[in-house]
Amino acid sequence: MKEETKVSIAAMIGIAFEFYDFLIFGFVSSTLAALFFPSHNKLVSLLDTLAVFATGFAGRPLGAIVFGHLGDKIGRKYTLIITMTLMGLSSLFTGLLPGYAVLGILAPALLTTLRLLQGFSLGGEFGGGITLTAEFAKPTNRALYVGVAQMAQGIGPLMATGLIFIFSNIMTPHAFSSIGWRLLFVIGAFIAVIGVIIRLKITESPVFKRVKDKGEISRVPLVEAFKTHWKKILLGLGFIVGGTTLTYATSVFATSYLETIIGVPAKEVSLALTIGYVVEAISIFIFAMVADKVGRKPMMIATAVGLLILVYPYFYLISTGQFPLIVLAQTLIAIVGSFGTGAYAAALTELFPTKVRYTALSFDYHVGVAVFGGTTPFIATYLIYATGYRLAPVFWGIAGMIVTLIAYSLYKETKGVTFEGQERVA
Repeated sequence: MKEETKVSIAAMIGIAFEFYDFLIFGFVSSTLAALFFPSHNKLVSLLDTLAVFATGFAGRPLGAIVFGHLGDKIGRKYTLIITMTLMGLSSLFTGLLPGYAVLGILAPALLTTLRLLQGFSLGGEFGGGITLTAEFAKPTNRALYVGVAQMAQGIGPLMATGLIFIFSNIMTPHAFSSIGWRLLFVIGAFIAVIGVIIRLKITESPVFKRVKDKGEISRVPLVEAFKTHWKKILLGLGFIVGGTTLTYATSVFATSYLETIIGVPAKEVSLALTIGYVVEAISIFIFAMVADKVGRKPMMIATAVGLLILVYPYFYLISTGQFPLIVLAQTLIAIVGSFGTGAYAAALTELFPTKVRYTALSFDYHVGVAVFGGTTPFIATYLIYATGYRLAPVFWGIAGMIVTLIAYSLYKETKGVTFEGQERVA
């Protein structure tokens, strides 16, 4: 197996686990709400739980800075091993944490702390995995290999919803609320062990090693990135806004919305999302190959325009509560959202030089996700609570995608860009 293939698969597994572990909290938020925030008002309990979900995103920018610094100073490989280990430990302890009935107020406090640790570790994961993959790939197929890693955005949630579907079918609701959700987090810890083993076997980025051998490592990557590339950082941040908003609106929020507000059985919700994630993983791979042929910008623009058109029909379809229409909505959003998934990630790596790439990419991604992803389930739920209008989240999704469409329009094509020293190692 080629080293670039091995690295992209390792990145995919690692990022998939991180998405699994991070999103599983949101997918079982209705269960956690009853266990850690008991209240007579289910919507209030859910809002409290989604607020804790959002706090995990507060740790992501800090993790992006810390691990981005390490990744640009000591290397990509061992930094990614550290992030995976931390994520696995936080997952394990979350699964073992007693609820409010046992620990009282200490239970939600510890849950919030573990959530922050998850966010901190994830802050170094995505940027590192995508950076390492892009630096191994040749310029002519970079979007493809990055797209393989990006398939994690479908595979990670797929593992989560698939297991939830299985557990909800073999367990009673009481058994799932007492032990089932805990097993989901413990399983995540075991996946982390596998991820660490895989990452120990891959090699360091040849592009990074060349920069290091030449003595061109940045003293303080974050400072240098902002000093010399602040315009590109702002542009990259714009890439993240719309997709992140809709990703969390159509996954974490959609799960709570369908189960708590619309009253759709959890089994149907998890099955519909599982089907959507299968379609998403396949679509990401296909459209990543297209991005290497036609360029990044056309695919990115197609995603933004397509999602702007689709956002209202999506929420309308799922609000019916009819299973076939929910599956249709998840399938459509998965396909359209995949047009530019590999393209935008490849473009982000191509915007920055090697010595600050890990830091700049991680900062853009995780600040964007923290501000617009972590708050989306809470804001979407609150909009419904405040207005009484079931389709109110549509306006939040449209606003986010307009920002991203503007950023995509300002982006200058980077297809075929060669990284420093890559001509000697590709």
